[in-house]
Amino acid sequence: MSGAPGHILIAGGGVAGWTFALAVARALRPLGVQISVADPGGADESLGAHALALSTLPGVRDHHHALGLDDLDAMRAARGSFKLGEIYTGWTPGDAAILPFGETGADIGPVRFHQQLMRLGAHAGDLDLAAFSLAGEAARLGRFAPPSPDPASFLSTLDYGLHLETEGYGQYLRTAALKAGAQPIDGRVASAERGGDGRLTAAVMEDGRKLPADLFVDATGERAALISGVLGAPWESWAAPGLDRIAAVITEDNAPPLALTRNEAMSAGWRRDAPLYGAAAAQLIFSSRDMDDAAAIRQLGGTASVSAFNPGRRAAPWSANCLAIGAAACLPDPLSCAEQHLAASAALRFLKLVPHSDGGVVEAREYNRVFEAETGSARDFAALCYLTQTRQDKTWKTARRADPSPELARHMALYKARGRIPRSEDGIYDEAMWAAAFIAMRVQPRDHDPLANGLAEAALRQRCEQIRHLAASTARRLPEHAAMLAQVHGARL
Repeated sequence: MSGAPGHILIAGGGVAGWTFALAVARALRPLGVQISVADPGGADESLGAHALALSTLPGVRDHHHALGLDDLDAMRAARGSFKLGEIYTGWTPGDAAILPFGETGADIGPVRFHQQLMRLGAHAGDLDLAAFSLAGEAARLGRFAPPSPDPASFLSTLDYGLHLETEGYGQYLRTAALKAGAQPIDGRVASAERGGDGRLTAAVMEDGRKLPADLFVDATGERAALISGVLGAPWESWAAPGLDRIAAVITEDNAPPLALTRNEAMSAGWRRDAPLYGAAAAQLIFSSRDMDDAAAIRQLGGTASVSAFNPGRRAAPWSANCLAIGAAACLPDPLSCAEQHLAASAALRFLKLVPHSDGGVVEAREYNRVFEAETGSARDFAALCYLTQTRQDKTWKTARRADPSPELARHMALYKARGRIPRSEDGIYDEAMWAAAFIAMRVQPRDHDPLANGLAEAALRQRCEQIRHLAASTARRLPEHAAMLAQVHGARL
């Protein structure tokens, strides 16, 4: 006996369900564990009704490697495009701000690069951080190339994520999971039966079938058929005050796509555009008090699905012998870019904590601890934008009334004092991304790190200008993003 659960039943397919199935099938099928996926087919509900496309963080490539997947194959299956960062318009006065991926500038010992710029008198309201980043300059110029494996090359400082159509990506993961040994079951899980000890004993399908298992994985999306419908695990809402609706659509679009996700704040909410290959995905998060559904649909071109918007998480996604993943466990705000990350992280973290067939209390406690830290960072990264935007529209004044979490309050206090970013062992974002987010939102610290005062101003200014020049000149020599995509997809836009 392997000691692992003999049968794992995943309720729901989609990106979350099939990612989990792929991970556990690759690792546990050789031990004789049966992995079944009850997939109702149709629209992918595992990451939420509004997640028609994914705007991922660079970690997606590490996840693909861990799951035995190929980035380019995933892109071809999901009309994918490359993503070099995020661009914000309309949140604060001034020009659009790019939050680039990869390295920005270069630290000098413990002095972070943004501290060096502040030492030179740079003000957050005027600071163009992307000018010191190869990813930022390449995105601005419509260029792209994969990073170099040579650490001596400036091209090694570039990093990127992906834009992926959710439906195609889910089908790609399904194919890989079935090849790894997962078994599909047609139908939709409606509920589950419980034993006297409170643990689930069998999933109940809509047609009345009962499917027994040792461990149940709830990938039923916002419906949360098992973790909420049966176990009653509560939901912690993260919704910004007033922003309670979301519209989403994918349209055909043959324009050369940007290698950026665009986030545009408007009077009654904000719009997110994720460019795909030959298509474009758009979301509109808005206030029902200031815009009705019909107006939102018109803004997205006349066709869109609209639903309630209530981002948040479960207090304990692993309860008894049920593990919730995807939107059943956490529905992050799109500003966090965390949907794919959390789905893959859930599967890979579970493999480090596979419970014995007769329990898993200790493993569940550790899983939930890391889940709380990861999802907390996603919550706070999005909330930073709502709390630091300076728009004067009624919708946005209302959004600013939210109280930051204790963790975000600590982040904001440290940054506003001297531009410092606290370390987070289990968070999703590194220090550089947090600093770039504060700068993109024009948050100006009262002072900079005193260690920066030990740097000679003239030499530091020359060094920063050299980095700016190197980023611009290197970006200009890169291939066009559209040409790279045509090469990946085997066609020309």
